[in-house]
Order: sequence, then structure tokens, then C-alpha cells
Amino acid sequence: MSSTGEDLAVARAVRALRTTLMVCAGACLALGAMGLAIALLTGTGGPVLPGLTMLAAGQSVALAAAAVAGLGLRRVLRGAEPHAVTTAVRARLGTCERVLAAALVLGGAGWVALRPGAVVAVVACALVSAQLAVVLHLLRR
Repeated sequence: MSSTGEDLAVARAVRALRTTLMVCAGACLALGAMGLAIALLTGTGGPVLPGLTMLAAGQSVALAAAAVAGLGLRRVLRGAEPHAVTTAVRARLGTCERVLAAALVLGGAGWVALRPGAVVAVVACALVSAQLAVVLHLLRR
């Protein structure tokens, strides 16, 4: 590959990884802000706590995905082969997506079994966090 072709591949990888990093970090902040708003508006007791844990699960996965993208970006900027790095980041984002889906399903089912009165909070917050799985799927493309 020529120097211009290599520079173009690096530029494309940097742009894609930077976008992924910003989207994942933004999702982490958005889920945290939503959890904070819910906690402030309703208090931390009662049926809202199970819902907040669903948001926290999404926030944790968003933070992990942002770290994956940030480390990939660092590797590309330090001279690693862009295609190999972006392929590895895509695979790790897929793992984050599957972990989030499993955590939301299992956590939601567990909370509904333990606290049936919190079903609305659990389902609503799990659906909000599930949007991150869709975002991660779109970022992998």
C-alpha cells in the first residue's frame, strides 16, 4: 500500500474510533444524568431502585465500550495497523452488546421476581438502557 493509502486508512480508522469513543462516552453521561434525575425526582427508595440498577448496567457497559474505543484509538495513533485494530474493536463492541443484553434480561427478570411492584420502573429503565445495545450494534457497522 502506498503512503497515501496508508495515511487514508489511518485517518478513516481514527475518525471511526473517535466517533465511537464520543458516542459511548456520551451514552454513559446520558444514562448517568437520567439516573440522577430519576433519583432526585423520586428519591432512592421504593420501586425506583431496581430501575436505577438497570440504568447503571447500561452506564457500566457504555463506559467499558468507551474504554475499548479509546484504547483502539491510542493503538492506531501509536502506529498499529488500522484494519486489525478496528476489527478487534468491532469484536469487543459486539461482546459489550451481548453482555448488556444478557445483563438487562437477567437483571430485569431477577428484579421483577424479587419486587413485582417495581415492574414498570424495571422495564422502562431496561428499555432505555437497551438503546445502548442498538447504538453499539450501529457503531460496529
